[in-house]
Amino acid sequence: MASKLVRSSKYRHVYTETPKPEQSWSSIRFSTSTGENHHVKASAKYFGVALNGAGGPLAIQRLDQPNRYTPNSCPIFCGHHGNLLDFDWNPFDDSMVATASDDTTVKVWQIDEEAEWKGSTITEPLVDLDAHSRKVSMLRFHPTAANVIGSASTDLTCKVWDIEKAEEMSVFKGLKDIPQDMAWDCRGDQFAISSKDKVCGLFKKYDSVLVMKLGPIFCFTVASASYHRK
Repeated sequence: MASKLVRSSKYRHVYTETPKPEQSWSSIRFSTSTGENHHVKASAKYFGVALNGAGGPLAIQRLDQPNRYTPNSCPIFCGHHGNLLDFDWNPFDDSMVATASDDTTVKVWQIDEEAEWKGSTITEPLVDLDAHSRKVSMLRFHPTAANVIGSASTDLTCKVWDIEKAEEMSVFKGLKDIPQDMAWDCRGDQFAISSKDKVCGLFKKYDSVLVMKLGPIFCFTVASASYHRK
């Protein structure tokens, strides 16, 4: 009989082993920039790590090659003029990643899978988007349409981009406060934006029309948007 003071759980006595050094990535100098960004994200083949340094460096590591990080151990994308604030992998191309910076731009990079895997600094992106008038705080690739990405900025706008044509598809300018998270629905028809004023808005993809507004929610700050449509 389970104790009344301890909740019964089948995971209560599950433990993990400490990974061995040869199964780990070590000595990585993580970025110290603040914001709502992610410092580590992965595709099915690679993972990226935002680093400290000029140019908003993003180190790319192979998931099948654990190692001790050195500047010569992997390629580094480094083409911004400010800190790297967010990045995201293309769900249709495991070797394509987009980066956002406080230099107001979005850059799209392509990993050369045929080249020898070694340390190199790549400064020329595949696509360069002059995205916003203030820093770009987040990026989210579209879940069902190839080469479509959404961006949100502290200029209080959200944009949807066609990266093949390097042009915006739609823009929404109605935010009242700084956006804190962005999430597409599972079909990619709409996206949600949460902001610092405790409001979450739901928008159509192509015309960025406000479909629904939730909030303000006074009991807590809406810092994360997670959207699942049945």
